[in-house]
Amino acid sequence: YALSLHNLPGLPFGEVALREGPVNCASRGMRIVLTGRTAHASMPWDGISPATALAELIEALPQLSQGRELDEAFRLATVTHARLGEAAFGIAPGHAEVWTTLRTLRDGSMEALRHEAEALAQRTASKHGLELAVTYDDVFRHCENHPEAVRMLQAALDAEGVKHSPGLPMFPSEDFGRFGDHARSAMFFLGAGVDHPRLHNPDYDFPDALIPIGAGVFERAVRDLLG
Repeated sequence: YALSLHNLPGLPFGEVALREGPVNCASRGMRIVLTGRTAHASMPWDGISPATALAELIEALPQLSQGRELDEAFRLATVTHARLGEAAFGIAPGHAEVWTTLRTLRDGSMEALRHEAEALAQRTASKHGLELAVTYDDVFRHCENHPEAVRMLQAALDAEGVKHSPGLPMFPSEDFGRFGDHARSAMFFLGAGVDHPRLHNPDYDFPDALIPIGAGVFERAVRDLLG
């Protein structure tokens, strides 16, 4: 078994969301590099600028998205960063990058979205006479809660007097998904408070009062498992 928790602002303090099935999305960072040829800014026609291709991709990549409900059809492409040329007035650019985060509910859907995004990048690069390179970073599998592990946690929550409800899958991703390859795994979400600052916001601060609640659930689940 592999058990984990994640605190969750927006959920009442000390309450838990726990469900079977997918609980965190699959995601990956796609880095698209477009290479043309630099030129003097006074003679841009001597070079091959990726500027138009970059602009087209920034507009087109998000259009691969589908839906805002976390179901099997959900997919999301979010442009997170772009760069064109050098910070200089005398050089027409020959290099550009656009970074996009691809997101789906399950791993299987990610492959289709990845192929579509790559095909779009290739068509755009070819159209403008550019070389293309695509690499990936921050690759996260989707997290799926195993029914047996969920039942174990539900029993521990009940024994500890912690209120819990099924909740919904989350749009963010987690590296915990890989544990499911080797164990019956489950993650539960422990409420940090309805009005608590959201995760990754500058004013977010982990509420230490959650520690004994979470630790108590883990201890109870382990003791029940060991009999």
